[in-house]
Amino acid sequence: MKVLHVAAALVLIVFSVWLFTSEQAAQPGLLSPMHREITTCEDCHIPWLGVSNEMCLNCHEFNDHSRLRPVIRFHESEQNCLSCHREHIPLSQISRMDHTLLNPELSCDDCHLDPHKSLFGEDCRTCHGISTWEIRGFHHPPEERENCIKCHRPPVSHEYAEFRSMITATHPTIKRTELDVDLQRCNLCHVIHDWQHLRM
Repeated sequence: MKVLHVAAALVLIVFSVWLFTSEQAAQPGLLSPMHREITTCEDCHIPWLGVSNEMCLNCHEFNDHSRLRPVIRFHESEQNCLSCHREHIPLSQISRMDHTLLNPELSCDDCHLDPHKSLFGEDCRTCHGISTWEIRGFHHPPEERENCIKCHRPPVSHEYAEFRSMITATHPTIKRTELDVDLQRCNLCHVIHDWQHLRM
């Protein structure tokens, strides 16, 4: 047992020496593209303490709130930089949004466009969570209900004369007058498992 302790201590000593002497040991990975011009670690890191909000604010300023885009206006607090932003990790973006840091009174549409166009009201949180946009336990209604219009609206392109002409040209059995009604019945052309998969 004593031999194991001595061996473990030797391994620890060798590893420590390697950490302090090897330049490669201190390379945590590439910087994100917007930080690649930084040449020295001390621009962002305090030795033995790491990165802090203060170090980030040496380069990034949010004092002039009027110049901030609405979607990043919450940066004016100049806090919690490291809760959303990470470096030296294999990600295409430096940001990982943490919505729990935001003011709970903030409305989702202050930053996000509503893809539902107010069909489901203005309180996104009744369906969506803040940690994931996916709706847990959601099951699309069965196709035979044919009430797609309750949640979906035809896109503007469906109202164009060119669209209607294309449909009637490729489907000779459909009359133009029928098409006006059928635009409200998405299931005539679309399937529920994949919106891009058309019956024709």
